[in-house]
Amino acid sequence: MFNKIQSKSSLIILLVLIPVLAHSAEAVKTHNSVELYLIQGNIAISRMFDRVAESIDKFLVGKKISKLPNETAVRVQNISNSTEGQKVENITHLNVNLRLPNLENYFQLKFTTYDQNEEHSNQIKNAPTAQKRNLGASVGWFKSFGNINTEFQPRIDLQDPLKVSHSLAFSSKAKFETYEFKPKIEFFATPDKGTGIFLAGNYTYFLSELFTLNWTNEGEYEEKKKLFSTNIGLSLAQAVNDRSSLNYGVYFYSNSRPVYHLNGYSFGITWSQLLYKKIFDYQLTPHLDFATETSFKGTAGLTLALNLNF
Repeated sequence: MFNKIQSKSSLIILLVLIPVLAHSAEAVKTHNSVELYLIQGNIAISRMFDRVAESIDKFLVGKKISKLPNETAVRVQNISNSTEGQKVENITHLNVNLRLPNLENYFQLKFTTYDQNEEHSNQIKNAPTAQKRNLGASVGWFKSFGNINTEFQPRIDLQDPLKVSHSLAFSSKAKFETYEFKPKIEFFATPDKGTGIFLAGNYTYFLSELFTLNWTNEGEYEEKKKLFSTNIGLSLAQAVNDRSSLNYGVYFYSNSRPVYHLNGYSFGITWSQLLYKKIFDYQLTPHLDFATETSFKGTAGLTLALNLNF
């Protein structure tokens, strides 16, 4: 009698589970189909951008004279930043890196919705920040002299009136067995800051296959404000797997107005994950900031950056 009841119960459970399992299998199949469709769509758009770039390149030169592949890239970045006591910021930026290998090997044309030369001036290094929207175009000239890389990038901000800025940077990289040294010096001229200079001497220490220690040393002088600012910090990068990593950072910010003093410091942990190679990745950063404006009272924040590449 017990065996009959058990057999009937098993049959009922099986009859209930069959539709559920079938629905789950169908959902997985649908998810995979949508995922494949999105990936194929990204590849198709990327190839379209490449064809457009090649057409412009051939039109300017008249014929194809370079065998180098076209490396035109389009990046869409959306950044959401939530800070305690403030409204949530959300901004989307577009970065079009147009490469024309036939026109000149070291010539590069960029269209962006923000000034990339301002990135090193951000005072929150733990997380990507919502850059001020500033539509413009820049022409980059790149040349290597031995171990020294040279970059010259004039930029035109598309606003009324038009604003022109310039940047001339020299950088290098010295790699040793256990560490790497990356010095950089950049001379710039912008309508807002006037002329200025940016200096960096950053170190990377390879502790193991999983851990890397980064030591940041950066400073910038602005001629208009007579202001010298520094950013010094340490960050420990941990590789979780081949597509994910954690970064633990602490940074200290100082400036020279009215006298050289500590302006603030920040703690943050960044989770970075590459979901689809060369297509989509994101960074999530909870951070705690202490600044003179808040009498060094801790202010919590959360930043999410979504990056789509074509």
